[in-house]
Amino acid sequence: MSESDDWPPLHVGDHVHDREQDRDAPLVVVAMLAARADEHECGDGATVADYNEDYPADDRVVEAVFAQRTTVDIERVQRYAYPRSRLRLETPVHDDEEGKD
Repeated sequence: MSESDDWPPLHVGDHVHDREQDRDAPLVVVAMLAARADEHECGDGATVADYNEDYPADDRVVEAVFAQRTTVDIERVQRYAYPRSRLRLETPVHDDEEGKD
């Protein structure tokens, strides 16, 4: 079991912060991937786990963007892949009770 199982679930649209960076603007979750950090390649052959050695290799991968108020097309914004436990939930988009039907 991954440490990320202890964190609240994330959903597309949630605002999160990178635990490693002190940023004023939150990230917006744009995808919850099925791949683990040690399975998801970043484009240069390295995996998310390779870049995040301090986090569990079996964490689920979350893609997020640094969207600004002036962003008009989120598809054009650079996506970043993170292990789940590296991200801290700031503002959930969905009510906790929504998915419990």
